[in-house]
Amino acid sequence: MLIEWRSGWLIALVAFFVMMMALGSIPGEAQALSDRYGDKLLHAMAYGFMTLLCLRALQASPVLRLLLAVGIIALLGLFDESLQSLLPYRNASALDWCFDVAAAGIVAVLFTLFAHFFQDQRSRPHA
Repeated sequence: MLIEWRSGWLIALVAFFVMMMALGSIPGEAQALSDRYGDKLLHAMAYGFMTLLCLRALQASPVLRLLLAVGIIALLGLFDESLQSLLPYRNASALDWCFDVAAAGIVAVLFTLFAHFFQDQRSRPHA
């Protein structure tokens, strides 16, 4: 099989996403967090973290894992923004979604590069 899932990491990803959606659905809570920390920073941090969880959950070739993780995070971000558009006290934003996907891409590339170089170091014979 080309793709397998590590269930513990997948559960962590789903739990974090559900918690984030629940917190964002409380009237005034998302706005208070955005005012305190900055909306774009919160998006980048949350979706970057979810990308790490997704990368850990996926077992596939490095390139496939990177592409799937970014794609999954892009879909979760799209779902998040769609849900926000339905709530009268929230705003959906294409720019927020762009930050979600950009954070996912950056984290996925850095994770993949780190894993590649770290694995190369472990597989080299010691002198």
